[in-house]
Amino acid sequence: MVEEGLQGAYLGERASSLSAAGFDHVHAAAARNKVLSKLAALAYEDDYPAEVEPMGTTTWWTLGRCVSALRVGPGATLVDLACGRGGPGLWLARATGADLVGIDWSQVAIIDARQRTGDFLPTGRARFEVGDLEDSGLPGGEADAVLCLDAVLFASDRVAALREVRRLLRDDGRYVFTATEAASADDASSVTAWRPLLAAAGLALESKEEVPRYTERLRRMYRLWLDNLEMIKGEIGADMAATLEQEAHIAVPRLRDRRQFLFVARP
Repeated sequence: MVEEGLQGAYLGERASSLSAAGFDHVHAAAARNKVLSKLAALAYEDDYPAEVEPMGTTTWWTLGRCVSALRVGPGATLVDLACGRGGPGLWLARATGADLVGIDWSQVAIIDARQRTGDFLPTGRARFEVGDLEDSGLPGGEADAVLCLDAVLFASDRVAALREVRRLLRDDGRYVFTATEAASADDASSVTAWRPLLAAAGLALESKEEVPRYTERLRRMYRLWLDNLEMIKGEIGADMAATLEQEAHIAVPRLRDRRQFLFVARP
């Protein structure tokens, strides 16, 4: 189950190979042990937001761009889809003054996000619920902005996931997400262009900005995993270490074909 959850966490494998239970294992390991955060900090250096402890590739650059792209403030509602353990959404809610609703399919992640809320926000400013990318369980038309970092690729039906974003947004709302685009659709996890998928869901692409040094930093992180397998094994177990080793070997060759972008879309 650990392998199901971690495999593709950075490159976005199709959800048919993933499960909520798999992500439960990954988030539980991340909460108990800080070895992967330490290695990510080495890979991303000064651009790593240690307080946030992101599971994916979120950096200070990403968070800063999100603040300006979301355009929310006090009294607004920000929905963070696939929020994980809550760090990026909580940080953004604190930075903007918006109220936060976090949704994730992992019960473990939701429990941990609730426990972390007090580190970022006063009582009543955030809530976290179990749901998924295609069916959040939230009422429609009440989100001033929707956020999804490094996760929309996990949806088994990506257009359905984007339609859920459209349903959640107010007519003047904004959708901010990060995802990769590949030079060619040579495997099930590839998306060559998000614009037509957004259009099919009733969303218009407003802007698209390439995330700087994505390939360089991710390749460095995978190298640190491989160079520190014994330390990883000692802290989070042989099974997780083996999964990380496998992912690194699979993912690094694919990086040549992929670029990551921060997208902003509107109804």
